Amino acid sequence: MTTRQRTIIQRRQNYKNLLCEQCLQHKHLIIAPFPLVLTLPRLIIYSTGSCTISPKCVVKCQQFVEKHCLAYCLMALSSRCGLLRAVVYNCLARFEQHLISQRFYCKEQILTMLTLLKQSIKKPNLKLAPIVGLFLSKLVDLFTHPESKMYRTITRFLLKQPYIDLVHVPLFSDLFHSSTIEYKYERGWILNLLKHGIKDSIDYTLCTKAYVFKTLMTFYDCSLCDDSTKLEILNVFYSTSKLQDVLMSLLFDYGFLLWLQVSVKNCSSECLMILSLIIQNIGLRLVSIDNQVQLLEFDCLLMLFIRRLKTETTIASSIADNVISTLIKHQERLKSSKIFPKIKQIKHIVDCSTIMKNTSLLSCFC
Repeated sequence: MTTRQRTIIQRRQNYKNLLCEQCLQHKHLIIAPFPLVLTLPRLIIYSTGSCTISPKCVVKCQQFVEKHCLAYCLMALSSRCGLLRAVVYNCLARFEQHLISQRFYCKEQILTMLTLLKQSIKKPNLKLAPIVGLFLSKLVDLFTHPESKMYRTITRFLLKQPYIDLVHVPLFSDLFHSSTIEYKYERGWILNLLKHGIKDSIDYTLCTKAYVFKTLMTFYDCSLCDDSTKLEILNVFYSTSKLQDVLMSLLFDYGFLLWLQVSVKNCSSECLMILSLIIQNIGLRLVSIDNQVQLLEFDCLLMLFIRRLKTETTIASSIADNVISTLIKHQERLKSSKIFPKIKQIKHIVDCSTIMKNTSLLSCFC
């Protein structure tokens, strides 16, 4: 081990010891019955507020932004821990004070965003939806890249109104239905935000208000939707299917299983792999459901998926085995509950899923 490596290791250890000492000095922040467990993210936020941007320190705001520290703080506003959010709001207030007295290339944009955020918060220590927190953190990243294709779009967004709408998905309609030359890039950007931003039932409520899922399900079958966009849409639904309560709302309120039955017939190999993961999530959730209609629709979906696998050679065999095992377990459960579907019932469900279609899926069972 060289001398330089020893020095780096020693500095890291000293910094770790310093953080631990500061946490022990502020033990009074641990409030029962909701203790502040000092995990790594909370430790970083606390050290940032108490050391890095304290009023006594000289802060290089440009480095604070470029190293994604500001984006990290904005994302932490969606934390469920009220004490952590209070620390983050304090960090942002201190950072704004340091920012006013400095000068660098994206200072005005960041000041505008922080001002709009303050004007949008109606009550103290407000918890933001994770998708809104991710949107704000992505804005900060775009401020540092003025050559980005999204730079002019977000600049117009900040100047459009004197606040940020925290109860809707920001810029969804503008970007998804964009008519600019860069419409594919803008549509992919907002779909990527949805894919990584839907983490809670609050996000689902925001998406419902903006008609996100209805728009995605309708556009998926449109001739203007290419394979890459279809893959992004399925990734959004896969992220949504990980949330149990949200998944049940999709099944009962949006006819999600019937939509999957139509989608599974004509899709690429990559889309088929994402569909298999969605089917597995649905199967795990339907174990505790005794709704006969949903069980019949899911059984039909599994059969259609296996039928589709016969013509696919590039999909991983492990995924096919998992889906087939899901079908076997599901059918065993149906037999044990004495509601195992007959072939006529399955054909009826297939007919219902192909209304207004020229082709029929009944040949899958012939």
